Amino acid sequence: MEMLAEWLPRIAAILTVMFGLVGFFKPRMITANQQIELGSPMAMSEARVVFGGLHLGSGIMALALQEPLIYMTLGAAWSVGLLARFYSMFVDKTSFQHSLPGIVIDAVMAFLFLSGLVF
Repeated sequence: MEMLAEWLPRIAAILTVMFGLVGFFKPRMITANQQIELGSPMAMSEARVVFGGLHLGSGIMALALQEPLIYMTLGAAWSVGLLARFYSMFVDKTSFQHSLPGIVIDAVMAFLFLSGLVF
């Protein structure tokens, strides 16, 4: 079990880096599924920062430092992202069907990062 508790957060960090690479180099692959229009160069730049740079930076540092507190921080961030999706369903009236892929990704990532607390 100890080995699993060590590897699940690392897997989450690798996935975070992969999401970051997609967001950095191909942000439209992410924004198109979320109905986000990138109508100007500044919008594209912002998408690269939010979906690419932040994920790349946090995932790379999590892998480099391998600190449980970093994994917990990223787990908390993915958890709050999940909370924001549920909040948006009520406030913004987003449908469960459209929110489901994001809910699954956020929940899995939060679980993987926080798994060291569970196992």
